[in-house]
Amino acid sequence: MNYKGLTRRSFILGLSALGLTGCGWHLRGKQNVPFKTIYIALGENSAVRATIRRNLEAQTEVKVVNDRKEAEAIFELLGQSRGSNVLAYNTDGRARIYSLRLTNTFRVVLQNGVELLPTTTVSATRELIRDESDENGRANQERLLYEEMEQSCIHQMVSRMTHISEEAVRKGMHELE
Repeated sequence: MNYKGLTRRSFILGLSALGLTGCGWHLRGKQNVPFKTIYIALGENSAVRATIRRNLEAQTEVKVVNDRKEAEAIFELLGQSRGSNVLAYNTDGRARIYSLRLTNTFRVVLQNGVELLPTTTVSATRELIRDESDENGRANQERLLYEEMEQSCIHQMVSRMTHISEEAVRKGMHELE
């Protein structure tokens, strides 16, 4: 089908977009966080820190600062662990399908040490099907899956931060005065 220069795919996508617009769907835009500045308590050259920073700056109005003393809130990554389990074996009794797991534990505190977001755990899992003929490919696939899971966990962490209430910040700021 070619309707005045439109391919079938672009015509269907256009109709879909009109349908979504009509139902009130729209991009979320910037999310609110009840503090203006945050310090990410990870090493300056940490890839996780850089990704969290990018996500916070893209999804919120918060400013990520490089000095802990300048921040209203402090993000602390308390732990990260990786694991795997065998889900299925091949006919020779070798592991064929694995379940990969990445778990992150974090919290967000105010400058005075009061917890805004108590110790929280987020995790992601993916399945890895082992190709016995390509060991290098398996290692690359596993690395890519862990990177994808890390992105997922970071999105979850940023999302949790957007659910901190302004009331919790006000209470926390007055708690140790």
